[in-house]
Amino acid sequence: RHSCLTALPILIAIYSDQKSPRLNYILTQLFSRILGCDFYLTNKLNEYLLSPLPGIAYCPQDPHKGIWIKSTELLFSKGLSKLDDFSFGKWGNLPTFFHNNKKEEEDENVPFDLFAASFYLLSRMEEYHSNDLDKHGRYKYEASILQKMGCITHPIVDEWVIKLKNILLIKYPDLEFSSRQFRFIPTIDIDHPFLYRNKGVANSLCLLKDLGERKFKRFWNRLLTILRFKEDPYFNFSFIAKLYEEEQIKGLFFAHRGPYGQYDRHYIFPSKRLRKMMRMIDKENRVLLHPSYVAAFNNIHLCHEKMDLERVLNHQVNASRQHYLRIRFPESYRLLQSAGIYHDYSVIYTNQYGFRTGTSIPFPFYDIENERETPLMIHTTAVIDMTLKEDFSMSPEQALEAITKLYERVQAVGGDFITLFHNSSLAETDEWKGWRRMYVRLIKNL
Repeated sequence: RHSCLTALPILIAIYSDQKSPRLNYILTQLFSRILGCDFYLTNKLNEYLLSPLPGIAYCPQDPHKGIWIKSTELLFSKGLSKLDDFSFGKWGNLPTFFHNNKKEEEDENVPFDLFAASFYLLSRMEEYHSNDLDKHGRYKYEASILQKMGCITHPIVDEWVIKLKNILLIKYPDLEFSSRQFRFIPTIDIDHPFLYRNKGVANSLCLLKDLGERKFKRFWNRLLTILRFKEDPYFNFSFIAKLYEEEQIKGLFFAHRGPYGQYDRHYIFPSKRLRKMMRMIDKENRVLLHPSYVAAFNNIHLCHEKMDLERVLNHQVNASRQHYLRIRFPESYRLLQSAGIYHDYSVIYTNQYGFRTGTSIPFPFYDIENERETPLMIHTTAVIDMTLKEDFSMSPEQALEAITKLYERVQAVGGDFITLFHNSSLAETDEWKGWRRMYVRLIKNL
């Protein structure tokens, strides 16, 4: 379940009449990271025509050697580009944009600007300074080009590249690619480590409220948990860690270390037991940072929370997922890098499952305004438990079916299948009955 690419031989010559940081960035992602082969990029036509290597021409006119991808101007421009015409089309059964209206049946050439379309999705150009935001400052999935194309539940960039690979193999049967291995990466967000404990005076008020509302079962569960006669239902980390150990899976746990607030954790007393549990989990899995709601756009809060978690774990932490998935391009990723965070798992919509970036394979954040590739890697999450239950009103069985379909699509392209569940949704409380059993089936069967 771990990816390993061997040293890459130069297999493909790519001709472009122009060079740019954007072009080099997207070629590296598509060929080196996804297809597992290296490439030689040249802007000298004669050098390309005389090369014995298999070839791809990325230019306005077909040089009649190799596979031709007609280029647009996106990869050779600078800064943000206002795009009004996306020229939607089809490549076989795959939806496309930046289509050049050629019928792919006519020849072996690619009928759309695959490189520019991939760059547009991975760079998140559509999200830069967007006004299509919800009340938490998050980009709305309804504005996404992938939602408009109807393919948001597919890793479409990966599928495009696999199809390109198959065309290359037909034209150049001796080509060999280093296949990327599929990985299943389950992740847990720890927003609320306790349901009843560590809430101070609030617990006393809640006990009275339970009695007033005649919720006697909840009253007794709360009281017995507070008095330490029962384990808190949200404090189920030993169960999760044991499940991962049995299936030989390394999971990621994102721990909230922020202050008490309207959208942040609902307990107020620090817990030695929780700190001990985090250190125990971190031995076999990885405990990472879950920056608070207020830390999303605040460098002081972010750095404080990161240092707090590092004190608990006794080592540095370089990966995170934003609480409430509050990310904003490009500010959030500049902020994370300034705090020493170089892996982010926040890229998914809160109310739509699928692939926000169009890919299931990690890729470096490209800062469009500064025109440079950064060291920060983006890991696209595919599905969230709450999205399935609350936004799609799925039962546990329906959720398992939806997750399995996503899993199979990622497996087919050799990507990383990343799921997001919460310890609270695995507690078998009234509103989450059956989800814990479903999760066990998910982990054991995928």
